[in-house]
Amino acid sequence: MKKSISHPQQIIALLLLTYYLTGNQIQAQDDTTHYVLSEFMVGSVKLKNGRTDSAWMDYNKLTEEMIFEKDGVMLALDSLETIDTVTIDSRIFVPHQKVFFELLVKGPVSLFIQHKCNLLAAGNPSGYGGMTETGAAKNISFLANSGRAYKLVLPSDYHVTDATQHWIKMNNKFYKANTSSQIAKVFPDKGKEIKQFIKENKLDLKKSDDMIKLIVKCNEFVH
Repeated sequence: MKKSISHPQQIIALLLLTYYLTGNQIQAQDDTTHYVLSEFMVGSVKLKNGRTDSAWMDYNKLTEEMIFEKDGVMLALDSLETIDTVTIDSRIFVPHQKVFFELLVKGPVSLFIQHKCNLLAAGNPSGYGGMTETGAAKNISFLANSGRAYKLVLPSDYHVTDATQHWIKMNNKFYKANTSSQIAKVFPDKGKEIKQFIKENKLDLKKSDDMIKLIVKCNEFVH
């Protein structure tokens, strides 16, 4: 006789199953690259009108654009308001305003990652060993206009630092989810429970795999 599963357990099992079946396992990324994937792969673009197109694609964390290759030229997807989803290597990206978020957990409480990075360039130091915001913007613009921002490897005198952010979506509204306090604000009655779960499981909220575990747990709170 099969053992019955409680409703919360069913929710967790369904979320985990969805996560693994959609292939959204977080892949290790090279800290020196400004793309999500290490190489361009065949991806599909599903439009809201039902049409689907395919191309060699990758997501540029520096310009925060979905880049595709056409006749040897790198181009960025535009008209994001017409796009439903982009799928690359079983990873799902959805447009949000002017950028794309990658879907990590789909449920009443969904988890997304905003892939982005900062640019450091020689000759534009700030007082703390980084670079000024104005200098960074100028360098990004220069690289984009010259086409070099769309190559897989930046010039050797440019370096990137991770600026990834996590977001949760509930009731069609996005909330920042980079700290335990930000997440607890979304569930004000479960703040202590959330922080206890993070402590007991030794979760590092900078790691997407750990964030996934936490958001699966948070889905229990909405039922």
